[in-house]
Formats: sequence, structure tokens, C-alpha cells
Amino acid sequence: MKRCVVLGLIVVMAMGTVGCGGPEERKAKYRLRAQEYFQRGDYSKARVELRNVLQIDPKDVEAYLLYAQVEEKERNWRNAFAAYQQVIELSPNHERALVKLAKYYLESRMLEQAGQIADRLLATNSNYVPAQTIKIAVVALSGNLKGAVAQAEQLVSRAPLETDAVLLIASLYTSTQRPSEAVPYLRRALDVNPTNLELLDALATTSLKQGHTADAESTLIRIVQLEPTILPHRIRLASYYDQQQQYEKAQSIMQEAVQADPEDERRRVALAEYVSRRRGYESAEAVLQQAKKELPRAGKLWFALGHLYERKGKSEKAREVYHELQTEFAGKPEALEAQVKLAGMDWVAGKTEEAEQQVEAALKENPRSMEALMLRGRIALQRGKGPDAVADFRSVVKDQPESTDSHVLLAKAHLMTGEPALARESLDRALALNPTMLEAQTMLVGLDTAAGQLKEAKQRLDPLIAQNPGNIALLGMLFQVQLQEKDWGKTQDTLHKLRQAGADDSAADLAEGHVALVQQRWDTAEAAYRRAAERQPSAAEPLLALVQMDMRRGRLAPAQSRLEQLLAKSSNHPYANGLLGELLLTKGESTAAMTHFETATRLNPKWTTPWIHLARTHYAQKRAAEGDAVLRKGVENNPESEQLRLLLAMSLATQGHYDDAINQYEAVLRRAPSSILAANNLAAVLVDHKGDPKSLERA
Repeated sequence: MKRCVVLGLIVVMAMGTVGCGGPEERKAKYRLRAQEYFQRGDYSKARVELRNVLQIDPKDVEAYLLYAQVEEKERNWRNAFAAYQQVIELSPNHERALVKLAKYYLESRMLEQAGQIADRLLATNSNYVPAQTIKIAVVALSGNLKGAVAQAEQLVSRAPLETDAVLLIASLYTSTQRPSEAVPYLRRALDVNPTNLELLDALATTSLKQGHTADAESTLIRIVQLEPTILPHRIRLASYYDQQQQYEKAQSIMQEAVQADPEDERRRVALAEYVSRRRGYESAEAVLQQAKKELPRAGKLWFALGHLYERKGKSEKAREVYHELQTEFAGKPEALEAQVKLAGMDWVAGKTEEAEQQVEAALKENPRSMEALMLRGRIALQRGKGPDAVADFRSVVKDQPESTDSHVLLAKAHLMTGEPALARESLDRALALNPTMLEAQTMLVGLDTAAGQLKEAKQRLDPLIAQNPGNIALLGMLFQVQLQEKDWGKTQDTLHKLRQAGADDSAADLAEGHVALVQQRWDTAEAAYRRAAERQPSAAEPLLALVQMDMRRGRLAPAQSRLEQLLAKSSNHPYANGLLGELLLTKGESTAAMTHFETATRLNPKWTTPWIHLARTHYAQKRAAEGDAVLRKGVENNPESEQLRLLLAMSLATQGHYDDAINQYEAVLRRAPSSILAANNLAAVLVDHKGDPKSLERA
């Protein structure tokens, strides 16, 4: 009997073991499921199964490798990179993962790191083709395209069917305007490996470059057939049809994408975006409203609808959507994001304080909200708070290193804090992520020009203008570079291009006058300035240019006569009184000058220069109280003016009104935290004239 009981227990235990399986069996089961889901294109489920594998065995190299591939399929590049890194940590000589990492480094223009990985692979196998392609790619990205092409041709002749070698030569031929030479290599490789998506993608790109639309279309369709669950493939096919002006086909492709996976909110948003572009706002609104009904808990659809309303200037409708979001998704991340959206709308509407309050509330709830940090950083930039903006954008870049906009905003913040080298680093990172980003390129041109690196500035500008020949901003930057180089002939040519591109005629006339002035071609300069003044009679710049030219030539009487004649015709001119006051000051006629400054402050109170001249004239005549009164009134009209407040603070401190002076210095620092003069003067007042422990600590 006892023996039977024991046997029974053994049978039960054995059955339990078979039913539940040990860790290795469960791991194998999860891995098999992950591979099946991956093959079917169900990447979210594949990811879940791989996480199950890694819970059982956190050191499973192949699971991390497949995890990286899953993330790549869904365009989660950062996660894919991290997974490949994990593979290398567990298996330092894993060739496939090392090659992938090197390619990511190439994409980010981190050429040294890519080259180091290639050297590491070649040290083990000097004939390893993927590593050789990386080395050649480094040569190309370093600027030696000709040398890279020669090396790639040698490599592909030795390994004509190696995918990496074929992709490299195709890319180099395409970038050097030789796409037709790439096609035979691609087709030969595809004969051997007809389902290779990288080769098919390269063939589609090359066919489009040649204008072989039928080949491009069939290749793009083939890519969709091979991976029907990948949304970007369908979007690319739709974009092709859109470029061919086959709009019905393009929209049909986007609708098929939705039908293939109706629960995927990204597909609904992509369809709405296309419809908005080609069918208009109302059609896109209908698409999103219907999608919301079918997927009421899909937050992306709500945000897409709100964004659509914002773009069309329907701010009240957008606010309604975001407020509904806060209610429907209360306690969830979507509600917090909606709060940040509302804050952004307040900021755009000029309600900066309300926006700041909402952003701070959002960050209190979630200090790592990237949307809130971005908005707070933008507000800091607007307020001139460079250090605060740097801190916020650094946090965003750390969490989202692939965000090109964040790198550009960080560069702007560094420029505000007087750190051009750090700004340049941020712009280089942005361009590594998106080499065609025009804003980053133009900012680098500005940095080069400011640093006197005119050759480098022109090297950046020339290809940009070749791609955008009618871009007024780029032509304007080229004009500035040519001015500094004193290349007068080319400045005239660029001015002509600016006018053709539709530049403001008055601005072009002013620029023409400046060029003539530098060359002391007085009559030409005066004629250009007069044309600018006639086009914009109330503008300051043309009138100031004419007066300054007269004064530079020592022609004070004609300058005075010009201004007096203008005032006789237009006594309410917003700038003529102030300019006449300045001219009279240079002649020593302070009493007459003050009359004109007083008139200028009445007619154009937002122009700070007359307030400053009027106050300084009072101070020069030992009338401190009158000077202070002028500056106080000027500050009332221009509360953001750092110069007016600084002058007032210095006058008050000189008279012993230390508390009032401290208040003015602090007001400056609230608006311009980087003001060194305000900070130093405030510290001096606190130390020299207050002296108490609290003041010393503040200093």
C-alpha cells in the first residue's frame, strides 16, 4: 500500500512537471511565441513574450537581439540601440550586434565610435565585409566622397552579393548623382535575396532618383506585401502616389492601412493628416470624429483633433477638446498632457503667467513631463532666462536624445547665456540626427559669421542656397558674409537675387544704401535711402540712415534741414523729433534738444532712446529729480527695458535711495537674469550700503 502511494505521488509530480514545465521549457515556449509573432508582424505581442523570456533569463543574448529587431521594426531607435548594447555587454564579440551599433553611430555622425567598432571586428577577421563597409562609410562622411567611392567599388567587385557592400555602393552612387550605376548591383543582389527589405528600399530610392516611376511603384508595393503590418511602408507608398498626383490612390492606401489594423490609433491619425493636406480641414475633422467614436479611449485621436483645430485657428474648439480630455482621462498621463497643451495655447495667446502656472502644476505632478519641460524652456527663452532654458532643454535632450528640435532649442539657450561653443555642439547633434535641418544649418552659418569664419560660413551656405535658391533668409545671410568680405560685386548680385525672390523692397533699398555708403558712393547711398524712406515714410531706419550719412560727411545743416522739413510736412512723425534732438545735442543746443525729446516721448513712448537722452540731459544739468521722473515715466511705458531701469537704479543709488535702487536692480534681474551689470551693482549696494547678514548673503 505504501509503495502504491509513493508511486502515485511520483506520477502526480511528473504530471505537474509536464503540465507547468521548468524554466528552460517556459523560456523556450516564450521564445517560440515571440518568433512566431515577429514573423507575423505582431510586434507588440512579440515584445511581451520576449520580456517573459528575459524575466526567466536576464542574460539571454538572443532574446535581446530579437528585442532590438522588434524595436527597429516599430522605429523605436533608442530602444533598439539600447538592446544592441545589452547584447554586446553579454557577448562582447557578437558580430551582428557590433555592426548594428556601428551603423547607429554612423547615423548620428559619431564617426570615431563607428570606426573603433569596425577596427575591433577587422582585428578578428580582416576580410569581414560589414566592417569594411563601415570603414568606407566613415571615409565618405568625413568628406572624402571620391576616395570612398573608389574603395567601395573595389569592395563590391570582391563581394558582389554581400548586402552591406551593395547597399554602400548604391548609396554612394546615388549621392554622387550616378544612380543608374547602382541598379545592376542591387538587382544582382536581389536575384539571390529577393525578400531583403534593405535592398528593396535602396532600389526604390534609386528608381525614384532616376525617374523610373514604374520600377519604384512595383518595388514599394513589394515592400508592403512583405511586411503588411508596418505602417511606414504604407505611408511611403502613399507618399509616392501623392508625389505622382494620384491622390485617390494615396488616400486609398492610407484607408487600407486603417482597415488592416482598425485598433491602431496611429493609422487613424496618419489618415487624418493626409486627408487634411489633400481634402481640407472639414474632411479631416470628420475622419477624426468618426475615429473617436470607434476608439473612444484612444488619446492620440483626441490630441490629433485638438491639434487640427489649433492649426486652423479654431482655438475655442481646441480648448474644448483638451478640457474634455482632462475629464475623460482624469488621473492618467493624457490628462496631464492636455493640461500642458492648454498651457501652450495660453502662452501663444500672450497669457504667459497663466501658462507658467499650469506648467508648474504639471511638473509638480510629473517632474519628467517632456512636454511641460519643453514649454517651460520656451517660456524661459522668451523671457531671456537663458540658464533656466538650458536646464530644461538639457533634461529633455537627456531623456529624448533623438529630438532634433530639443537640440536646436538648447543651442538657442546656450547662445543666450553666451556659450557659442556649447551651442555649436548642440547644433552638430541636431544635424547628425537630421542633416537637412535648415534651421540648424542657418544657425551654424550665423555662428561662423559671428566668429569671423567667413570661409566656413560660405561653405555651409552655398549648398543650402543651391537647394533653396529663392530662400530670402539664406540670401540675406550670404549678403552679410559678402559685406564682411567687402566683395562689392557679389553683394550687388545677391541684392538682385533678393529682390527677385520677393524681399521687402524697403529693406533691399536700405541694404543697397549700406553697400554704397561703405564704398563712399554718397549719391548712390542717398538715392537708395530716399527710396526706402518713400516706401516706408514712418519707419526709423531709412530716416536714421540719411541723417547719419549727412553727419558722417560733416553736413549737419543739411541733416537738420532734412528733419525740419519732414516735421513741417508731418509734425507727428514717430522718429523725426528724437533724431532732431540728437542732432541738436551734438551741436550743443541742449534746450532745443530737450523740447524735441519731450515731444518724441509723447508721440512714440515705446521708443526708449528719447527717454534716455532727456534724462541724461537733466542729470548733466544737475537736475537729478527731474531725470529720475523722466526715467520712471519711461519705465511705465517700457517695463521690459533693461537700460531704463539700470540708469534709474544707478541714479537712485548715487543719491542714497538704496532700497529703491535695489528694487530696480532686482526688477532687471527678474527679466534678464544674465545681466552682469545689474548683478554686480546690486551686490555692491547690498555690501556697501546695507551690510546686514541677510543682505550680505544675498550679495
